[in-house]
Amino acid sequence: MKLICVINRYNDPNYGDIGICRSITHFLEDNGYTVKNFDFIGRRLKFQFTRTIHILSKIYAARKEKPECLLVGGGQLLLNNRNFPYALLGWYLVSKISGIPLVAYSVGGEISEKQGRFYRWVLRLFLSQAKTVYLRDDITVKLVSQLVGFHFETVPDAVYLSYQHIDVSGLECSDTVVFVSTNSVPKQEVHAHYNRILAVCGQAASSRVKISVSSEQDIKAAERFYDYAQQSGIDISIEPAQSFEQFIRQISAAKLVISSRMHPLIYAHLLGKPFVAIPTNNKTQSMSEFLLKKSPENLADEAKKKLLIALK
Repeated sequence: MKLICVINRYNDPNYGDIGICRSITHFLEDNGYTVKNFDFIGRRLKFQFTRTIHILSKIYAARKEKPECLLVGGGQLLLNNRNFPYALLGWYLVSKISGIPLVAYSVGGEISEKQGRFYRWVLRLFLSQAKTVYLRDDITVKLVSQLVGFHFETVPDAVYLSYQHIDVSGLECSDTVVFVSTNSVPKQEVHAHYNRILAVCGQAASSRVKISVSSEQDIKAAERFYDYAQQSGIDISIEPAQSFEQFIRQISAAKLVISSRMHPLIYAHLLGKPFVAIPTNNKTQSMSEFLLKKSPENLADEAKKKLLIALK
């Protein structure tokens, strides 16, 4: 069988990234491919250079297996993060030197103000080396166009590849589930953000509210929100998801999903659950508006077709 090396942040404690990696892996395996996963950034080493060397060493070992391509799939791979440019450079060098085709599928980004010349240079190298590039949303299309002048086609988020694979039937309750994040929220606006969430909770018909997270980095924010919400008079509890499976069960069992993060909204849409976005950035706002316009079936069909086209 043909081998695909899938590159994603699957070691991160972020259930959106984990879901992306699983969705891509399962879909490829269902279509006759063998999949080997690599972490996009590599080990949590102290220096970016050593991370790049680690990535190179892992892939050069994989070269002997002659993969069909390096599939960089999903997630915030074009975000302004000090680790990402070095990871992009590493995968670019692997593809360029070894001759393994590079495919970027459903990659996303959201910030354009802080990228420096080095990031722009690396991003241009990476995108020019890729055989196929599909971006995840219009925000990323605009970002890439501003940074490097390239314009690429969009494809639905990679988690839609798992449509019909997630079986959580029989889970129903009357809870509103809130996925809290204060990512990108200035300190002076945090309480206003909390009040927006509480206002939506108060309008919901659910008698109980459960606080969860889609990433371990949001646990402290969830705890602070729980403390703040005690004065609201709402029947509220906190139960941060501790695994991807629990994250999916919480959404499937919810009567309503309220989220400051993007992937709880996407999974709510995929599982047919009502959702309300309390965005902290343009990405979440744009995605929530987009999801209201299309069915999960149509998005799944589009995602599957374009991935198979990218691999030809």
